[in-house]
This record gives sequence, C-alpha cells and structure tokens, in this order.
Amino acid sequence: MAGVLLAVPRAAQAVVVERIVAVIGERAILLSDLRTRARPFLVQLHVRCPLGTPPCIPAENKIYGQLLERIVNEELERQAAARSNITVSSDDIDKTLQRIARIAKMSLSQLFEDVRKQSGMTEQEYRREIRRQVLEGKLVQRLVQNQVRITKQDLDTMYHKVVKHERRILLYQPAWIALPLGDNPAKELLKATTAKGRQIVALARGGSDFGQLARQHSRDPQTRDKGGDLGVRAPAGSPFALRGKYPTLKRALEKVAMDLDRGEVTEPFRFQDALIIMKLVNRQPSRYTSPEAARKEMIQRVQGEKLEHAKKKWLKKLRRRTHVDVRL
Repeated sequence: MAGVLLAVPRAAQAVVVERIVAVIGERAILLSDLRTRARPFLVQLHVRCPLGTPPCIPAENKIYGQLLERIVNEELERQAAARSNITVSSDDIDKTLQRIARIAKMSLSQLFEDVRKQSGMTEQEYRREIRRQVLEGKLVQRLVQNQVRITKQDLDTMYHKVVKHERRILLYQPAWIALPLGDNPAKELLKATTAKGRQIVALARGGSDFGQLARQHSRDPQTRDKGGDLGVRAPAGSPFALRGKYPTLKRALEKVAMDLDRGEVTEPFRFQDALIIMKLVNRQPSRYTSPEAARKEMIQRVQGEKLEHAKKKWLKKLRRRTHVDVRL
C-alpha cells in the first residue's frame, strides 16, 4: 500500500474530495455549500455564544440541520420551476430589492451595508437569496395558489385567534372577590360558599356594582376596601412585564383573565384556599375594532397560512417523486 501511495503524483495528492451532504435528483449539495449558506445564521449565533464551544454545538447542529432541509426544498422547487419554465430575471430581483429598501426607508447601498453588518452576507450572496425567494413566490403563485379557498368561517376563526394572541401583550385591569375556604374545606362549607359565590355572580351580571359587592363579601384584606381592584397588570412575557414596568398575576389567574372580555364576570372558581369571582374591569384597547374592519388583514393571514400548508403538501409530493438522499 505504501508503494502505491508513493507512486501517486504530488498534484493528485493535493486534490481535496469534498463531502456530499445531500443528493436531490442528479444534484449534489456539498458541505461547503451548506457552510456558506449557514454563515449569516452562525454570525448571529456567535453573538450569544462562541462557535465550536460545548454550549454552542447543539445550536450549530440545529442550524445546519434546518438549513439543509431548506436547501433540499429549494432544489426541489428549482427543478420544478425548470420543468414549468418559470424563471427569475435580473429585473425581478432589482424590483424586489428596491421594494425592500423602500419599506426599510434606505437606499440600496444602505440596504446592502445593513445586511452585511447584520449577517455577513455580501451583495452577491444577498441577491442570490432574494432570487430564491422570488422564485419560490412565483412557484407558489402558479402551482399552489389555485388550491387555496377562503371561507367566512376561516376569517372568523383567524380573527378570534389573532385577537386572543394580541391579548398576550395588552395591559389589563382585573378585580376579584375572594371567599375563603381553607386548605381542606368540608363538603358543607364548599357547597355553601359555592352557592354564595353564584348568588354574587348573578348580582354582578344583573347590574350590581362589582366594587360594592367586593367590599361587602370579599375576605381579601389587601383589595376589599378598593372594591376588589387588583390594579393594572401585564401579561407574563409581554414587553411591559419583561421591562418590570407592571406586575403580573399568578399563572392560573392570568389564564382566566386572558379569556375575559371587558366587563365580563366569571363563575366562581377555586384558587389556592379560596373561591374566586373575577371581573375584567378594563383592557388596553385592541387595534382590531371588528371582524369587518380587519377583513383585509385576516384574508392575508388566512391566505398565507393556507398557502404554507398547501406548499408543504406539494413539496412532500415532489420529494416522493424525486430521489432525495440526505447524508448530514
């Protein structure tokens, strides 16, 4: 064997055989391709931890795995585009870049410089990335979009989903009435307290002043004289809470408050050693005033969600019809 190695010309010994990390049809994806594409994401990761160190390795591996999956999908899309004669011109790329710069209120040169600082991508690399995005957009529009149908129920469901999600960042003001039970209440006490709680709820929902009911019935010494007012609160994880500007409620109480509309009163529910009746006194105004006013945005959201779902199904079909071998 040593004799064979010595007989190999020096030029041949210098040849580096690169590792193939995936094969899609007849196209091979090289490790160097993957590393080049991963660089912008690794630059951002490096801000949080030094690359190659034990704490950072799982995050690096995750980036490579997710990115390779993305590259495979992009190659499947590229091959599908070639079969359908879908192309991206330089003019398409320039118009997209100009639109991005206009939205960011930058010149093109400022945009390229900002991308370079944020991700380390050169102008040419960024143009290639934009080309991939434009190609995907054209493919989706021609091959997938005609599969999307939007119903009124879709729009209503999306509206309620968006409004509920928005509540996770809006300040709110709850009030409560706390009826003591103790750690292990007897059945008679629980039954009597629950009956009393339901009577209070009926009065509150019937128009009686909640604050007056709290002053009369609540046994929480910190809020009773304030009509049960718990003050302005921030949802856990919201910007207001993370900055420490407003206090949060206990998780179980917040979960109840998030489902309430302004002025709504709950049924009695157990919390720690008490039976609680909660009212939402106020909530920071939503930017969504009605389903009708938000219709255009909801159409865009539903369309985007359904397009993404349809695209995933389409890519699965492409993958079944194409030889795909991932080796990372």
